[in-house]
Amino acid sequence: MSTARAVGAFLALVAALLFAPSEAAANKVGVAAAVNPDAFSGGKQIRIGKSIFYNERISTDANGVVQVLLVDGSTFTVGKNSDVVIDKFVYNPNKQTGEIVTSFSKGSMRFIGGKISKNPGGVTINTPDGSLAIRGGMAQGAITPRGAIFSFLFGNEMVFRSNSGKVYTVFQPGYTLSFVGGTPQIRPTTPADIQIIMAGLSNSNTDTTGVETNNQPPQPSYVFTPIDFQQLIVDATTTRITGELLQQLFALEGLPEQIILADSIDFTIGGFGTGLISSYYGYGYGYGDGYDIGASTVPSDFSFDEQTQVISLTLREVQNDPNASLSGGVLKFDPVSANSWTLGSVQLFGPNGEPIQATNVSGSAERRTDLLCNSCDFMEFGTFEAAYSYQDGNMQIDEEIEPGWWIAGPVTAFKDLPTTGTASYAGSARGSIYGDNFLLEGPVEGRGNMDMNWNFANRSGQFSISQFKPVNPNYSAVPVMSAQGTMTMPGAVNRFSGNIAGAAGNISVTGGANGAFVTDGRRPAAGVIGNWGVRGPNQTYGNSYVATGVFGGAARR
Repeated sequence: MSTARAVGAFLALVAALLFAPSEAAANKVGVAAAVNPDAFSGGKQIRIGKSIFYNERISTDANGVVQVLLVDGSTFTVGKNSDVVIDKFVYNPNKQTGEIVTSFSKGSMRFIGGKISKNPGGVTINTPDGSLAIRGGMAQGAITPRGAIFSFLFGNEMVFRSNSGKVYTVFQPGYTLSFVGGTPQIRPTTPADIQIIMAGLSNSNTDTTGVETNNQPPQPSYVFTPIDFQQLIVDATTTRITGELLQQLFALEGLPEQIILADSIDFTIGGFGTGLISSYYGYGYGYGDGYDIGASTVPSDFSFDEQTQVISLTLREVQNDPNASLSGGVLKFDPVSANSWTLGSVQLFGPNGEPIQATNVSGSAERRTDLLCNSCDFMEFGTFEAAYSYQDGNMQIDEEIEPGWWIAGPVTAFKDLPTTGTASYAGSARGSIYGDNFLLEGPVEGRGNMDMNWNFANRSGQFSISQFKPVNPNYSAVPVMSAQGTMTMPGAVNRFSGNIAGAAGNISVTGGANGAFVTDGRRPAAGVIGNWGVRGPNQTYGNSYVATGVFGGAARR
């Protein structure tokens, strides 16, 4: 099925589950959807189905655990010996916008984002060390006597602003922001991190008796349509989220995982983008460092809104200059027709995730109507262009991407991927090439082959781009490029990456690739999509060779 149809089916299902009308009271923020003994709110023990109101403190003792489901689909799991307050909840279901502010002062907690978390600045969790912002994903943490740890499980980004004003941004799922030892550090999540958090969130003494809803709320400061809270309880207790998180723990500890049947495949629409970025001073003089590569790193960096038809694409800049003032940005494209978009906005961010204003924004995107490869009809791909300016001190910097590339498809949930066996994939690589030594006036379009052999038990495989060369035969001076390397899936998320190396003619090139498995609706790992990029050894003016693009491949039958 096509990406558009898959997105439509997915969103229709979510809407049917979460927005069924009812006579529920409009002063409720959410319900206690799963409770273990000794979880208290306002001095009263919480029971399954208890209404949760804003500005309400949820505290637990050494045995209490509670999961709160909010009406936008967000959930907070509050662990043992913990204290959480929902300070603010504002939600507009028609626009799917709003704001959640909570205070987390001790213990352990897990947050799984709903519709509000997809908006920038939608979710803020205040802690003794600072404020945590989570966009479009899942995070969990613990405040211990040795220091706090916050692990990013899934989504776009996790941003922490310390009380001193310093900003720490985690883009990569499977990484943890640790305050243990006093000095903040972003590092890969360890089994010890998960064990500490899971120890606080786990309790087998589940209490499902009784319902208490007589707590009276203060004057509400939020808006939403009535929700069937009993349906929310059913949705929460039957959700697959718990299984996904446990599977992450099992994967890190090497425990056996259950194989999911193909008819239960779960997915979200996601993808990758990449492009060659040229930077110039405001007066038209180049930096003198050739082209940088801007690339997505996780499949959630690409999103498509079925209702508005807006494409959102996040790129992280791979800079030659370690002191560069940008680390990436978010490009949003508004629809013009079924296969074309115009660039509506650019949101830039600095090295620490701080926002940088973009001006003089222009650009477009298009969908390619040809198949990327044989049996790849469940993938979509295309090109985009972008131009924008920003201030670096007193200097205006003008940047341009022409052209960039994007690819998208139904990204399979990690829990549905096979855990045994092997598969091989064959497809196509599309992208852009530039080199000052080839008499090119700018980047030219290239095409080549993509192959990957994958071991699902080891979660690793061999990846290659071969025979990549210009589509236009007039550029015969540009050498044919081939590169290969090992891809791994280090975290318990559907995302693989690794370094690649090879040669373009007699020029050695190095770089990397990012990718994910996609489903055709029948097989959870029917194909792969992603991006790649390589360059020659000379990174100053006169680049010997630089190329980047996207790839897609289908499993060989």
